[in-house]
Amino acid sequence: MQLLKLNLIDLNLACQACRGNFLDDGKDAAGWAIFFMLMIIIPMLAAVGFFIFRIAQRQKAHADSSYDDPFLSDNNSKK
Repeated sequence: MQLLKLNLIDLNLACQACRGNFLDDGKDAAGWAIFFMLMIIIPMLAAVGFFIFRIAQRQKAHADSSYDDPFLSDNNSKK
C-alpha cells in the first residue's frame, strides 16, 4: 500500500501532460528501453576494456625486443 502511495505522489508532481500520459498507459516504455540499452551497453564496454587490458598485458610479457623499431628505443633518444 505504501508503494502505491509513493507512485501516486510522484504522479502528482509531474506536469499535466506527463501525468495524463502515465495514467492512461500505466507503463514507462521509454524508461525500460533506456534501462535495457544500459544493461546491454555496459557489459559490452566492460568486456572490450577487459580484453584490451588482457591483450596489452600479454603483449608486454611476450614481446620480442628484436622486432622493436630502433628509432623508438630509449638508446636513440639519449644521443
